[in-house]
Amino acid sequence: MSKVSVVLCVVALSVVVFSGAEVAAAPKCDNALDLMSPCLNEYKKPAPSAACCAKTKEHVDCFCGYMKSEDLKRVFDRIEIEKMASTCGVTFSSC
Repeated sequence: MSKVSVVLCVVALSVVVFSGAEVAAAPKCDNALDLMSPCLNEYKKPAPSAACCAKTKEHVDCFCGYMKSEDLKRVFDRIEIEKMASTCGVTFSSC
């Protein structure tokens, strides 16, 4: 086999191998109310649901923005968000 054929085979094999690799995309933080909808009725309960905690953990990087969101402020206040996150085992930096 010529060198060109070997190089093309290696490139083709690399494309096939790496095309199946999935990279976890960062959550979009543009609509806090929709993204946090599993938690809408959870914040006053002793413990949030598994779905709420999963969504909270998924969007931990969005919380500072969420706390500034006017839409979210209509439903939750900052203390409720922090309490819910803490109950789910999520911590985030101060905003």
